[in-house]
Amino acid sequence: MAHSPIPRLLALLAVFAVVAPAAHAGDCRVPTELRDSDITFPRLAALLKQGKPVTIVAIGGSATAGTAAPGQAYPQRLEAALRRLYPAASITVVNKGVPHQTAAEELARFPRDVIAAKPDLAVWDTGAIEAVRGFDIGNFTTTLEDGLALLRQHRIGAVLMDMQYSRRIAAVIDFDPYISAMERVADLNDAYFFRRFEIMRYWSENGVFDFDEVPKAERARFAAAVYDCLGRELAGAIAAALR
Repeated sequence: MAHSPIPRLLALLAVFAVVAPAAHAGDCRVPTELRDSDITFPRLAALLKQGKPVTIVAIGGSATAGTAAPGQAYPQRLEAALRRLYPAASITVVNKGVPHQTAAEELARFPRDVIAAKPDLAVWDTGAIEAVRGFDIGNFTTTLEDGLALLRQHRIGAVLMDMQYSRRIAAVIDFDPYISAMERVADLNDAYFFRRFEIMRYWSENGVFDFDEVPKAERARFAAAVYDCLGRELAGAIAAALR
């Protein structure tokens, strides 16, 4: 009997941000059109302007947890990047990543891991497991709506982040319906949609990173590089929305 490809794909999802850097990997800027220009975070902007402490919670799966590069995940790099942008502010990014969880499982953690922290902003990284397993789009959409409604109820700004990109995995998994659902839900719920999939595809197509070929011994170092780029890009996106 043929073995299911799903366990292997789930394992790859934990590390497909592991990359071989191209010659100019340090310059990982992306076109401004890949940023959401319609969403603002006035409350967060006011707190930063007043010099008050700011808390951000990142909730998601393996990439949020930093499975491929422990201690160097994008939430940690986001915190470092925001502190560089706002040196006078007290900024804390709390990492609540748990590998291989669905959006519904992450939503179940919201009261304990997000709401209880009383953050000013939440970054929800989700959708990969649903796409790999072919989950029902309607149920996925409802889960996203429920999560964003809960954040809105507690006056917490929201960033909805889609999945990572790898040419090899995108060739066998149809991510598009899930990305479209996420973009639609974000738009209808005044959440910022962080287009990680398209950002990483841009890096891949422009020779910044090769997401499919890397020696095993180099994976942690290369993963840290892409996490740093994601953290910096997310920090820039948030900063642009503070108006």
